[in-house]
Amino acid sequence: MADWSLLPKDLLERINSRFETCFEIVHFRSVCTSWRSAVPPPSNGCGLETNSLLPVFNHAPRFECDTHCVLKKIQVFLLIFQTPFGADSLLVGMTESKSGKQKLLSPLDNSWRYKYGVTLNTLSSQIIPLGHHYKIKFHAITTRRYRTRRESYSKKVAFLPLDSEGGREFLVVAGVLGDLMMYRSCDKIWTKIEGRFQMYRDLVTFKGKFYVVDLSGRGHVFVIEPSSLEITEIHSVTNSHETYDERLVVSGDELLLVQRITPGGSCQEYMRTWFRLFKLEEEGQRKWVCVNDLEDRVMFLGYDWNLCYSAKELPGMKG
Repeated sequence: MADWSLLPKDLLERINSRFETCFEIVHFRSVCTSWRSAVPPPSNGCGLETNSLLPVFNHAPRFECDTHCVLKKIQVFLLIFQTPFGADSLLVGMTESKSGKQKLLSPLDNSWRYKYGVTLNTLSSQIIPLGHHYKIKFHAITTRRYRTRRESYSKKVAFLPLDSEGGREFLVVAGVLGDLMMYRSCDKIWTKIEGRFQMYRDLVTFKGKFYVVDLSGRGHVFVIEPSSLEITEIHSVTNSHETYDERLVVSGDELLLVQRITPGGSCQEYMRTWFRLFKLEEEGQRKWVCVNDLEDRVMFLGYDWNLCYSAKELPGMKG
């Protein structure tokens, strides 16, 4: 009988390159000592969370407390597992603490973490990777009610990889205390984006450009050209003041605008609310076209992470 622990290292590395999730790497390294030494742990390979140090935004006094901010890449999974009552599922974001311990986060909430001490048998669970999102963490000196203190911030960013030698260059657009700023990895500097918007609700990258929706609630979406920082506005979809929330969602080769309508404001929003959906039409002048049916797709709307996925690829889901 063949001794699997004696497989050549190059073959083990080729097997490792086919894995789609960090959980598969953990299972692989658990087989024997030789396999464990041949393949690095997930945090050093594909990574549960990739941390990159970026320079601080500018030399304003409120950022003098630090010289760097941290760009985080967080992977998101759908876990399907068995319970005594049948199959259940859990939507999780995977992150890693400074001590190296893995933590489960809820991508549908800004701060809530799944409780420690909960165990999950990943060998008998189905683990489906749903993609990833990026956040930037930084500190700033703020003054509130005559008190000055150092506060921590974690904000969603739009990440755009560039076609470059080695594939390591990228652009990032982030909202920083009221300013929209772009970071170029090749220049290692932040540039303030001057536009007709001051605050944003959501931002994404789509087909090589940045798209930003503001806080007006009227479907005001702006397109930012990465090379020139030229800004154009897509004609708004409504003049109503009833919109409570707006999101931009990339679905394959389509960009969707989702409006959550709540008459009378946010009071009892989950008792009387509905959604309107628009698709970006790119031919000619950009405009939003109303969509009445997601067909076979399932949409997740989180605090700072949105996804539209085919229901056929998610067991237990219906479009």
